[in-house]
Amino acid sequence: MHGINYCYRVTAFFHDETESYASNEACAFLKRDVPIITHVSNDSLNLQSGHAMIIWSKPTELDTIQYPGPYKYHLYRNDGLEWNSPELIASFNSLNDTIYYDDDINLNTHDGPYSYRVDLESVPVGYVGGSQKASSIFIQTIPTDQEVKLYWLPEVPWENNEFIIYRKDPGATSYDSVGITDVPFYSDTGLINNKEYCYYIKAIGHYSLPGLIDPLINFSQLTCATPLDNVPPCPPIIDTIIDCEEITVELEIKFPIDSCNTMDSCDCDAEIFYIYYSPPEQEFQLVDSIDFYYSNDSLTYYLYTNLEYMVGCFGVKAVDSLRNISLMSNIICLDYDACPPYVIPNVFTPNGDTYNDFLVPKSYANIEKIDIKIFNRWGKIMYETDDPEINWDGKNQNNNQDCPAAPYFYVCDVYFITLEGIKKTTLQGSVTIVRGNQ
Repeated sequence: MHGINYCYRVTAFFHDETESYASNEACAFLKRDVPIITHVSNDSLNLQSGHAMIIWSKPTELDTIQYPGPYKYHLYRNDGLEWNSPELIASFNSLNDTIYYDDDINLNTHDGPYSYRVDLESVPVGYVGGSQKASSIFIQTIPTDQEVKLYWLPEVPWENNEFIIYRKDPGATSYDSVGITDVPFYSDTGLINNKEYCYYIKAIGHYSLPGLIDPLINFSQLTCATPLDNVPPCPPIIDTIIDCEEITVELEIKFPIDSCNTMDSCDCDAEIFYIYYSPPEQEFQLVDSIDFYYSNDSLTYYLYTNLEYMVGCFGVKAVDSLRNISLMSNIICLDYDACPPYVIPNVFTPNGDTYNDFLVPKSYANIEKIDIKIFNRWGKIMYETDDPEINWDGKNQNNNQDCPAAPYFYVCDVYFITLEGIKKTTLQGSVTIVRGNQ
């Protein structure tokens, strides 16, 4: 590439694959036998115009025997960084014509950069060579909460080693320098939301070849942006307190105020919590919303009271005053084994004293249905039901007579609700009826 100083060292490898010390350094430049482009800039004398100023250095080591004069420059412009549709915009008959103002375009209103290249022609022979292409500096802005992020990525053959950011504040008439960076990115913070700020970039660069303009000063387009609160709150952190008898789940919701100040991707402002629930084998559903009030511990509680089962997944999102919604909190999923297993007692006393008068299992929170058959010692069915609560009163279901005090045997198919669907297990055992005085 013309204008760049290339340096070399040589090492040798011996038969045993060891490497020698490096040689002395030798440096060289390509001959200056083609134009070298140095500027593609918004016109520094009138940035408001948006006209591009293109400057190049003429060839000083041209082989005039191989390429006799007269000579011409041809300047090409391409819309964008990808060199796919160049357009000849000007030709020059003198090697000393090295500046061109492109008045046909407006960098300030165009939606991207322009790229330029200068070709050299020997009129008797034809094409001699061309410069490297170089693009204008195009700033892309990303407004966010009290901040505007600026990105620019010019493709140029020289090295830009410093960028100065200029900003015009709301109501101001002039631009002031607000920052310097050596990378093509700048985050302008501490701004006021919903106020317009305008920017341009001054790039300072150079070629390593002596004798060229140094430093190279190029200006971007003028662009404006308005910061706004589009940053969602940080996701909450949840825990669960379950009650298998009442079939309720209480969420403990913590908003991470202490840590969210250190995060770039979320804010500490939350106003509402969206409450989500995912039944088995289903997607999350928004089931409720509650207000969030800041407190010392930042804890909020929510009680799920209309659950059919204690199986499912629970999550919360935070929402700010502008309805920016956070990512989902940590997700807590409860499976069938979150509650005690389905256990049928081995004795009950149906004697009318209102205590232990019915055969009732110890837990049935996550049971869809059962199929229980209770037999006497001769194999005759005394009672059967699909009600998970069983509720056998100790009577023969066939004639409504009290069954004698004795052991009875059961076979019970239990259909559990699980996160993966219905699962069946079979219980077998005995239950003894004990009767006595009331």
